[in-house]
Amino acid sequence: MSVPEIRFGTEGWRGVIADDFTVANVRLVTHALARHLKEAQPPGEGVLVAYDCRALSEVFAQAAAQVLGSYGFPVFLTPRPVSSPAAAHAVIKRGMQGAVMFTASHNPPIFHGIKFKPHYGGAALTDITQSIERQLAALLPDYERYTQPVSNAPEPHTLDPAPDYLEHVHQFIRIDELNDAPYRVVTDAMHGSGATYLKSLLTRLGLEVHALREERNPYFGGVNPEPIPQNLQPLLHAVKHLKAHIGIAIDGDGDRIGAVDEHGNFVDSHRIFAITLRHMVERRGKTGAVVKTFSVSQMIDKLCEHYGLPLSVTPIGFKFIVEKMLAGGVLMGGEESGGIGITDYMVERDGVMMGMLLLEAMATSGKTLAELVDEVFAITGPYHYHRIDAHFEREQMPALREQLKTLELTQVLNTPVVQRDTLDGIKHILEDGSWVLMRASGTEPVVRIYAEARTPDGARHLAEEGHYILKRLINGGSKTEGG
Repeated sequence: MSVPEIRFGTEGWRGVIADDFTVANVRLVTHALARHLKEAQPPGEGVLVAYDCRALSEVFAQAAAQVLGSYGFPVFLTPRPVSSPAAAHAVIKRGMQGAVMFTASHNPPIFHGIKFKPHYGGAALTDITQSIERQLAALLPDYERYTQPVSNAPEPHTLDPAPDYLEHVHQFIRIDELNDAPYRVVTDAMHGSGATYLKSLLTRLGLEVHALREERNPYFGGVNPEPIPQNLQPLLHAVKHLKAHIGIAIDGDGDRIGAVDEHGNFVDSHRIFAITLRHMVERRGKTGAVVKTFSVSQMIDKLCEHYGLPLSVTPIGFKFIVEKMLAGGVLMGGEESGGIGITDYMVERDGVMMGMLLLEAMATSGKTLAELVDEVFAITGPYHYHRIDAHFEREQMPALREQLKTLELTQVLNTPVVQRDTLDGIKHILEDGSWVLMRASGTEPVVRIYAEARTPDGARHLAEEGHYILKRLINGGSKTEGG
């Protein structure tokens, strides 16, 4: 039997179901997690095992629960799929040593994955993932032994974290502002494990709710469960048809958000981040540092400058935001992919909570979602964003990663490059303030191209040019000049 290469990326391990993501390899990884916990001895007692709606989730979760039980940990297994934020909240609420969450988040349905939520309830920091990888390396020489079924483990306890989690969201939101608010809301669970959460919260407050894609579907209806425009056509149509005030979408494991305004226009994560930051400062009276990842809009920079808030920029991955949150003094942080978190709520991103907070911002301001975007632009000026996911063969990725490290453009679309930033991937900042970033994914054979400009066409053209440059690199083209 060949020994797989298993690495924790920005937050965990992902692989293709029945290829490298197998029950045997899940046992191996769980042994490594268990040995890490035994060595690190974090505060708390017990480990939660939770899972999303993907194929074989229950099978993988049961295998992990057996391994953890064999080490003597009190093990709690969810009886049904739950969101990643619900699992994270259970760790905090019940004082556990951590949670093992089976999910591949927004990845295509052929993927599955493991996230580990340590005792503080947020993404595992680099030192923790490195410790798990060290344990994995120590186990690999005895691969056959650590991939076998476990026979001496007690049955896990059953725990459904959803009720406590939903109450936590309810308590965080200013419910007086939202009780019986005259909003018609369309929610889209994208067939993910956060299904029914928004509907439950909104119905409790007396709002009119139309819920889409709530049923479990391991293939997510033929689209990736990522809340971006091409995957949200049912939501876009429903908002227009029903004349709804807002549409709220969450991803496959419920920790990321996308939104649709009253006109049926997609509202991306950058604008959601900006709207909620402004709301927290102006209407909730909050202050503190703000953290954004490298691919997030300059709108956040402009708002921080406007309000006099310190800003930190991190590599891509919510764990880097969590690290800042745990250090103290952080109001909120967010990433391009739709993960946004508020420290006072939980050191974790949460699409459901952010959707509720958007509604709170609308209710307290008396503004529509489109008007809230316009009010942000009145402070920052207009910013438009475009992203292209460029897919390559797995065997092409190592060479492409190396080529990207040395990519140094002098101009893009005939506009001079004034700065090159290599914090995470390669970002070229142009003379007019626009920028294009190319970054190889840590979990998929994909290079993501991010671009921002003052106009929608400007952002789209920049991203397309970035894609063209990548193709040239693969074919041995110039590394110094864009079109």
